Amino acid sequence: MTTVTLDTNLVDDERVATAARTAGFDIMHTTVTDRELDGSGVAAVADRKAEIVEALVLGESAVGASVLGSDSDAINFENLLKVISNGAFPAMGKRENLSTGQRRQMRDAIIFCAHIREKRCVFVTNDKKGFIDDGRRELLEGKFGTRILTGDEFLQLCSSKNAGESV
Repeated sequence: MTTVTLDTNLVDDERVATAARTAGFDIMHTTVTDRELDGSGVAAVADRKAEIVEALVLGESAVGASVLGSDSDAINFENLLKVISNGAFPAMGKRENLSTGQRRQMRDAIIFCAHIREKRCVFVTNDKKGFIDDGRRELLEGKFGTRILTGDEFLQLCSSKNAGESV
C-alpha cells in the first residue's frame, strides 16, 4: 500500500482524505501537526489522531509524545533546516530566540524527518516555499527517496487510472 503523510496545511482537507482512501492510499499525519492544531479549532479529517511520532527536539517536542532520534535523524534535521530556510536558519547553539517563522520552519523539518524515518512514499504539502519552489522538491526527493506533491497534484494522482502504480 502506498503510504502518504499529510502536512499540517492539508490535514483537514476532506477532498484529499477522500481521494486518498478511494485510491487505496494509507494517509497519516504526525504528532507535530496535532500540537500545531491544538486549540486552533481546526481538526484532522475524521478527528484522526497522529500515528507518526516525531523525533524529540528539545524546546519544541513534547516529552512523552516523541521518540529519541538517531544520528541519521539529527543529520537529516539539520540538512532540512538549511533547505527549508534557504540556508538562513540559525546554527545549533544559536536557537534560543527563534522567530515565529523560524519555529514554523523547525516544525516543518520535524514533520518531514518523521516522514523520512518511517520510509513513507508521498509527502503532501501546500508549503511551496519550504518544500517545492526553487528546486527544493527535486533536491529533497532525490536525497530522501520520497515524492513531494501539493494538494492539487495529489488529487490529480488519486484520480489517475493507476494511481497506486504512479508513485
